[in-house]
Formats: sequence, C-alpha cells, structure tokens
Amino acid sequence: MDYSFDEKIDVKLITLFIIDGFKMPVPNSYIVDVLALEPFINYFDLQQQIGELEEDEFVAYYVEDNARFYTLAEKGKQALEFFSQRIPKTVRERLLRIIKIKIKDLRNALSIKAEYKKVNDIEYSISLGISEGNYDMFNVSISVSDELMAKKMCAAFKNDPQTLYSEFLSILTKNI
Repeated sequence: MDYSFDEKIDVKLITLFIIDGFKMPVPNSYIVDVLALEPFINYFDLQQQIGELEEDEFVAYYVEDNARFYTLAEKGKQALEFFSQRIPKTVRERLLRIIKIKIKDLRNALSIKAEYKKVNDIEYSISLGISEGNYDMFNVSISVSDELMAKKMCAAFKNDPQTLYSEFLSILTKNI
C-alpha cells in the first residue's frame, strides 16, 4: 500500500521518527535521502516542518561544515513516544529498513576511535572519538584505574558509538 502524508502533524511525526531511528545526530541530507527512497513526504513539506520542529524545540541541531545535524530534544522524544502509533506500522517498518542502510553509510563516512593507554601503575587513559574527515564531532578522554575496565569501555564504544554519543548529548542538553 502506498502512503502519502501532507498533514503537518504526520509530517512532523515521521520526521521525528526518522531522526530517532538514527540514534545519533543525523544530517539533514540523510533525512532527505530516507524520504527519497520512501517518498512518504515531499521535500518542501519536510523542510518546512523541520523548521517548525526547531522553533518549537522538538529537535536540537548544530551546524557543521554548512550541514545541519539533528537530534531529538526531550519534547520530541515525548511526542514521538506518545504519538508514534499514529504512523502506520508498515510505514515505520519501511523507514527503519532504509534508516538501517543509511546508518551503515553514515558509519562508513565516520571514523570511530576508542583507544586506551597506560599512564602509570594505577591509571589508564581512554580516548573516545567520532570524526568525519578532518572534523572531530565528538572527542572525550576518561581516566580509569583498571586495564580491564579500559578495554571494556573501548569495546562498548566501538560496538555502538551512535547510541552512546546520543545519550551523552542528551544528558548534556537535558537542562538547557
């Protein structure tokens, strides 16, 4: 069954669903790419509603190299949780399938770093980072007292950098 959404609320919900599906900051171009493969929404409606989602603080964004990267703000998470069932299940499934492909593309464009080194007899330094080209999107250093913990933290970050980065941003921006 083919779907087409033009009601503002539906366009906003689908946009929130797509952003949430990436579980990391997502460039506007990737949102457009998802909808190019599953054209439930036209481009102009999408851009207009993203603007309104920004103004109403349902999404947060930052600009990097002239590209806007979006994440869900707390209001957006709550709205999606409450109203996501309004999006037909088949539409959600089709979007998630494409998002999964786009995440692989995005991962390939990103460089993930998770390294540790011994500082002295009682301290290990962990460096975690995500970069795109020469630009560091995320970079954090942490000290721990145990090599096993350092190894596990690096492995956890390498295994799912998107979720950890998204949660880190969520915690930092929670009270802003």
